[in-house]
Amino acid sequence: RSSSQGLKSRRAPGTHGSPGGEPLSAAMGAVFSALAAAMRNPKVTRAKNRMAKLVSTAWWLGGNVLWTVSTGLLVLGVPVLVEYERECQMFEQMAQAQSAQMNAPAAL
Repeated sequence: RSSSQGLKSRRAPGTHGSPGGEPLSAAMGAVFSALAAAMRNPKVTRAKNRMAKLVSTAWWLGGNVLWTVSTGLLVLGVPVLVEYERECQMFEQMAQAQSAQMNAPAAL
């Protein structure tokens, strides 16, 4: 038998490997209470508030940048694409007309 199996058999039910032999829920409660105490620290509170302000500002700025870029693309880019398509269509028609003229039987 290995030593870890021997330890498992000696632990009280519900301890699940916590170092002090206390139940897992008590260990988790201790962690949460320590975390709550740390969150009340003025430096942590200030850092949390600054992070919230940073996220809020980034969200606002990102929305405005996205709106500006999409509006600029619609206003400036779409007419250029439409004109390009029209020009391509015109060149295709010219090529078809030239091909038809070259393949026409010679007039006598």
